[in-house]
Amino acid sequence: MFGILALGDSIVFGRGTVPSNGWTSRIKKYFESKEFHNVVYNLGIPGDSSSGLVKRFETECRARVDNTWPGSKFVILIGVGMNDICYAKTSDNPKTKPVLFKKNILKLIKLAKKYTKDIVFVGITPVDEKITMPWEGMYYSNEMVKKYNSLISSCCKKEGVLFIDIFSKMPRYRELLVDGIHPNEKGYEKMYEVIKQFLVDNKLID
Repeated sequence: MFGILALGDSIVFGRGTVPSNGWTSRIKKYFESKEFHNVVYNLGIPGDSSSGLVKRFETECRARVDNTWPGSKFVILIGVGMNDICYAKTSDNPKTKPVLFKKNILKLIKLAKKYTKDIVFVGITPVDEKITMPWEGMYYSNEMVKKYNSLISSCCKKEGVLFIDIFSKMPRYRELLVDGIHPNEKGYEKMYEVIKQFLVDNKLID
């Protein structure tokens, strides 16, 4: 068995378009068409934060990762952070403080390593501040996206884990977002292309 577990928030799930057009579903279509024993699990939950993911992480992995079969291989993709960076009034009081966020990312890495050595974090995507300042009563800024992406990247570097800087791959992001936060179909297609190529380049999939 060769499995990919994609865990995270609504952008992993595919909110913003029909979920079957999200980046995870596109990876699923590509990957599962390669071999009959390939499988992709979309474990994105809209609204999930790094703290929420820490709580459910082992339950999700235990139910799906089976390394007892010879030749079994698993890749864990983690996309989380958008629901951590938002703040109500001032940017010095985000939903998840930087210290806790870093602790959560390191915890997720530690948990993931119990199941596989092939771990990839997908960075937080850009937001359209013309729409997200505020968005449903909360504020989302690219300054915070960059700050928290830097925290994820530093944790990955420290722990020898791969990180995809998706932010830098979406320079014309406003035309790729449906509501200022979630990608539209074009945005998910772009994410899929970047993520798939990254996995291929790092020899995690063919």
